[in-house]
This record gives sequence, C-alpha cells and structure tokens, in this order.
Amino acid sequence: MVANISDAPRRPAPGSEQSAPASGRKAAALAKAKDLRIYQHSNLAYWWVVWVYGFLCAAVTYAQGIGIRELATRSEGLDKVILFHPSPWLGLSFIGLILFVIIFTNVRARGVYSIVLLLMAAAAIWAVQKIPGIQTAYGWVNLLRVHLNLAFYLTFSILLMSIWFFIIFLIDRFTWWRFSPGQVIEEHRVGQATGHAFNTEGMIIQRLPDDLFRHRVLGLGTGDFVVKPASGDTFEIHNVWRANSKQRQLEDMIATRAVKGV
Repeated sequence: MVANISDAPRRPAPGSEQSAPASGRKAAALAKAKDLRIYQHSNLAYWWVVWVYGFLCAAVTYAQGIGIRELATRSEGLDKVILFHPSPWLGLSFIGLILFVIIFTNVRARGVYSIVLLLMAAAAIWAVQKIPGIQTAYGWVNLLRVHLNLAFYLTFSILLMSIWFFIIFLIDRFTWWRFSPGQVIEEHRVGQATGHAFNTEGMIIQRLPDDLFRHRVLGLGTGDFVVKPASGDTFEIHNVWRANSKQRQLEDMIATRAVKGV
C-alpha cells in the first residue's frame, strides 16, 4: 500500500465567523475522534506462541506424566514425585519451537521470498531423504532422550508470559505515532511529551511486504510501515498489530484529507 497525502488551503465561507467557536469545538472533537495511534512493538511480540505451548506441554505432562521419586525431596513426611512426560518428543518439540521463533523473528523473508524459502526447505527435505543411510540416522534420533519436567514448563512459561505482558503492554506503549488528517506526531508517555512532528502534505505511507512466518504465522496479522515525509527523514514502524485494520484507517484518513483539500 502506497498512499500520498496532500493538503490544500481552504478559505472560510462568508458569514462563518459567527459560528466559529462552535464549529471550532466541533472540528476539534472530530479531529480527536479521527486520530489514530500506532504503536511499534519489539520482536518479543512473536514469543507468545512459546509460553502458550509451554502451558500446553505442562498440562499434557500433568495429565500423562510419570513420577520419579528418586529426584524428589522429602518434606513434612510427604513423598513427592517429579513429573516427566514419557515421550521425549514433547521436549524436542518445545526446543524446536523456540529455535523456530528465534530464527524467523530475525531472518527476513518478505513477499515472494517467503515462497522461495518454503521451496528451498521442501527441496532440502527431499534431498535429505535421498542420502544413503538416512534411515539409520533416523534411528539415532530415537536415542536422543529429552525430558523436561512439569516444573520447568510452568516456571519457564510463567516467567516468559510475565515478561511478554510487561514489555508489550507497558514498555512498548511509552512511545507511539499519532496520525491525524493534518499531521503525524511522535509522542512519548514519559519524559519528552512530543518528539518529531510532520506535516502530511506530500507525505507517502507505504506498507512493506509481509513476512510469511513472522507476520502471518507468528504475528497473526502484524505488519511494517514506512513513512516518507515531504521534508524530513524517512522512518519505519515495525511489528504493528492488526496491520490490515490500521492500513484501512490510514487510507480512509488520507482519502478524507484529499477530499477536504479539493
């Protein structure tokens, strides 16, 4: 999406001075209602899937786990057990998910490059199947026993979830961009109240191509925007939640401003 914002001066109609205070208050209220705040989030926003899957693994371990008394400590005369899931694939899948998130939140594969990456992965899997003795190597994988206990899943997931909520809903909201039909302002909750301010005349707002894994799979519809003011440095806003909705609101705002400027 590429949008161009333009302004044009408007002359007040004759006799409009009498209703200036009322119309001014109405215009201010309308402008405030049309303001759009856009927050930029860190890559930690995509780690929700890890702590959610961690709680799922904890529930499966609690329901199907086996207790090992030798690793437990005795307290108050009660014998406690350490719960492990009997299958090593649960622990392997959890480690694999963490590696997946680490890789695809740092590697960029936008637009057609996502399809190329999928084709390369499929070709690599097909080529591995043709390697002589690969079935024997698969048998070695079964010897890899990775068992994570119930306490690990709960501790890791609770800590990660707490950090996730703290960063996403507090730290990331210290700074935002406020878009209105006439201007774009960088605002701060703490310290400097207002940062950069740009006039929307001649401004271009472009949405970058989505990353299949980061924006669609992990982000569930996040997106990145590039804002190019007519005068000033270009800046980017990354990891915007509900990017499709924000894009439509920006387009409606630009269209409204263009009509007013005619």
